[in-house]
Amino acid sequence: MHQYEQITDFDREIWREELEDFVPAKIFDAHTHLWDNAFAPPEGTTVPETHWDDLDRWSREVFPGREIGFLMLGMPVAGMKLAGFHDFMAREIAKSRHRLGSTLVTPEITAAELDELVRKHRFAGLKPYRSFASDPANCRIVDYFPEEQMEVADHHRLGVTLHMAKFDGIADPENLADLSDLTRRYPHIRWILAHCARAFNPYTLEKSVFVLRELPNIYYDLSAVCDTRSHYLLMKHEELSRLMFGTDNICAGGVHGNYITWGKGWEYFTGMDIPHCRGDATLVCYEQLRAMKQAADMAELTRVETEAIFHDNAAALFGF
Repeated sequence: MHQYEQITDFDREIWREELEDFVPAKIFDAHTHLWDNAFAPPEGTTVPETHWDDLDRWSREVFPGREIGFLMLGMPVAGMKLAGFHDFMAREIAKSRHRLGSTLVTPEITAAELDELVRKHRFAGLKPYRSFASDPANCRIVDYFPEEQMEVADHHRLGVTLHMAKFDGIADPENLADLSDLTRRYPHIRWILAHCARAFNPYTLEKSVFVLRELPNIYYDLSAVCDTRSHYLLMKHEELSRLMFGTDNICAGGVHGNYITWGKGWEYFTGMDIPHCRGDATLVCYEQLRAMKQAADMAELTRVETEAIFHDNAAALFGF
């Protein structure tokens, strides 16, 4: 194992008391990351090195007794070395049972280069990311995922795991307009909106969910979102077959803390020592599961519907 946080007695308490009866026997994690420090930028990175066997071993410890599948994504690190990274992804993906992974793409990769990569390695999808745009906070989709790359993704019918940018995320009118246009013009791309469409703060979904549900080929992974209402909005108002469990493990879901919200903001919070109650922090992926469980109860999901979110929806999308 590498520099991952240890599973604590408190984590096991949360699992035993709150999550063991909720998490089905078969799960598919649609948002995980692979990384090797050989590709780190000159200044280094705090991202933990994660190969297939690390992810598999750690996930089995966090979700004991569960049959687990994965969609593995390239880890987007600004300034990283790209030479050899796609080969690394392909080698690690091939070790898994379902052999499903999405390699990292930056705007500099040409359509011809991308087409060759997809044909050579048979990637299931692509992972563009806003940190490779000139304005990572407020860029548009095409700024970090150019249309010439979309054409390749459309031709090969790939999944694209998309992390929305802009301060208002999916509530931003340009983001909604762009998705409305792009889903129409590239109908064979499976658009997977990461982190409940990056709705760490549910205000971004309050109105946009009613637009998104009318767009074709939109899916969601629920990774790392710890706000119950964000999950509830999707479970209540979206087509349930478009929702997929994910964790953002190990780099983000495997740390102790929570993603908290205030106003129109959100941020990772590690917790604190407090005198009036227990101050222990559990894993982010456990906090996410607690939120999912609360939302599923509020939306009155059946056990079959819950199991579909954890496994069957991904199986239908990726054909395994």
